[in-house]
Amino acid sequence: MNPFNQGPTPTPTPAPIHDIVGPVWYWPYPLWMTIAGAVVLAVVLFLLFRLAKKFLTRKTPPPTNRQRAIEALEKLRSGVSGADPYKFGVTVSNTIRRYIQAEYGLEATTQTSIEFLDTLRESPFFTENEKDGLEVFLAKTDLLKYARSGAPETELLDLLDISARLVRGEAQSPGKEPAK
Repeated sequence: MNPFNQGPTPTPTPAPIHDIVGPVWYWPYPLWMTIAGAVVLAVVLFLLFRLAKKFLTRKTPPPTNRQRAIEALEKLRSGVSGADPYKFGVTVSNTIRRYIQAEYGLEATTQTSIEFLDTLRESPFFTENEKDGLEVFLAKTDLLKYARSGAPETELLDLLDISARLVRGEAQSPGKEPAK
């Protein structure tokens, strides 16, 4: 005991205990605005990505009918040596007929050579030199296809030259040399 104090020492009263408070929201915007902004941002970024991808990736245009025919003729040229004249005649004839059908809309693949030549006579798409060149071309390929005549490699190369000039629009009348 304390001589000066007559009773027990008073204990200090503790400070009042406050309840625990939940997390404090420190973002200055409401939750719905934040979510809406994030969605808008995502959509804008997606559209920018698609737009950039569209302009940055350049697709090569599909080859034209002429380019396809020239490519097919070049493949034939590489396989001329030792080629079967019959198969060669069929392939080169089909290549030119498909080209003419695709390019000009003429029924070249379903007509006989005579029917096709009759159609060509009335066609405004071809010059007289081209018509003459096609007539020579069809006669030579028909000999290979139907008469199954043999042909040396030089004749097959000549046939390829005629067909390439037809595709390029540089056909000459028979007996004329190509301009160089």
